[in-house]
Amino acid sequence: MKLRKIYSTSIFISSLVILSGLTPGCKKAIEVGPSLVAGNSSNVFLTNNSAQAVVSGVYTRLSTGSFFQGTSSISLNMGLAADELMNISSASSSYGTFYQNTYNPLSPPPFWSEFYKVLFSCNTAINGISGSSTIDAGVKKQLIGELKFLRAYTYFYAVNLYGTPPLTTSDDYTVNGNLANSAADDTYKQILQDLTDAQAALSDNVYVDASGAAVTDRVRPNKQVASAMLARVYLYLQDWKNAEIQASAIINNSNYLLVPNLNQVFLKGSKETIWALQPVSQLYLNTIDAYYLVVNASYAATTQLPLNTNNLVKAFETGDARLTNWTGTYTTTTAPVTTYYYAYKYKVASLSSTIAVTEYPIAMRLAEQYLIRAEARAQQNNLTGAAADLNAIRTRAGLANTTASTQANLLNAILHERQVELFSEWGHRWFDLKRSNKLDAVMNVVAPQKGGSWASFKQLMPVPSNDIRADANLQQNPGYN
Repeated sequence: MKLRKIYSTSIFISSLVILSGLTPGCKKAIEVGPSLVAGNSSNVFLTNNSAQAVVSGVYTRLSTGSFFQGTSSISLNMGLAADELMNISSASSSYGTFYQNTYNPLSPPPFWSEFYKVLFSCNTAINGISGSSTIDAGVKKQLIGELKFLRAYTYFYAVNLYGTPPLTTSDDYTVNGNLANSAADDTYKQILQDLTDAQAALSDNVYVDASGAAVTDRVRPNKQVASAMLARVYLYLQDWKNAEIQASAIINNSNYLLVPNLNQVFLKGSKETIWALQPVSQLYLNTIDAYYLVVNASYAATTQLPLNTNNLVKAFETGDARLTNWTGTYTTTTAPVTTYYYAYKYKVASLSSTIAVTEYPIAMRLAEQYLIRAEARAQQNNLTGAAADLNAIRTRAGLANTTASTQANLLNAILHERQVELFSEWGHRWFDLKRSNKLDAVMNVVAPQKGGSWASFKQLMPVPSNDIRADANLQQNPGYN
């Protein structure tokens, strides 16, 4: 692919090293120790510090945007593509193509290139660190475990958005420039292998920095983070037994709890957090997504992405405290006067170089594990256990216990609970509808409401045309030719 041919191993290493240091607009990357002044493929994996700096570069890429936050984020774009967010901004942006589901190969979604930049970075670092004879064994084990987790996490979204993305663990750009599509089963096999390896390699019940020192911030994956991701992957693969096992390992761990106060769930010190990223931008000192999701007079002209009133807002039950605490309202001052709801999980939307850092972008949290286990239990006909997990989430939201008592009704109730619990987070709604075979039914109604139209092939994203032209072995997803 064209983008892959640009990124040779030495260029990737150099860019990672630069990212891991102090650059304009960025704070020091995720506390991994000193960065290199200069690096190349011959010396970058010789010492603990240099290897740590390369891994730091991967985290910095994720923290400063990528598919994690901001204009390229999965949360915003797939929220628009589904029935969660509305696009009423007057500013020119790619959000309209997601909102009306008009993404196409000539103006493709931003995910593809971001995925492969992260993946090739991970491959380069994994292979370089694995082959080093001078890095301490403990440091090597920790860094490779982190990188394998990050690779699995990235491939999870790649396979769910693109279906058959090319699979590679190579850092040889001559190989990566001629990759063919890979079967989804093969990609999931690699994801499971990477997560299992990460689970075995990473620290247990403690979060550590790259040197192995215990830290309070949950910004680098540990064994429990790998277990939580395994629970999600097994759920998607309909391996209900293993999904329950992995989710139970997190739910039963006293290091994690459902934070009773809904307004404290998304704070950086939240015990509900399983894995988050430390913000590194001097402009967005908290989360980037808050800037786009919180609608107010200061940013309304460029970042008007309120909640979908017809679908998401109306899905909340009467008395649901999440509607009160996790959404806000903004009323326009010019005709026609309209009141919009907006996502208010992250509350700090200001752009400032001095504001206090109180919120970290959370990638995984405990509530999802309860909902994973509830679904896995329901699928195994453990209806009492499924209801208990569902009720743990509902009780925190101030709601009565579920009245669902049959397997079918419980599964529908769990899907609904995921909608109102996980909204605006990581495209959960889109992927839930897709994996439950409900996306076509929902989007045939929702797409016309948004001024667009729907066809089933739009469940997968288009591969960029430039990459198709550059790689003769790469095939476009059906419907986009």
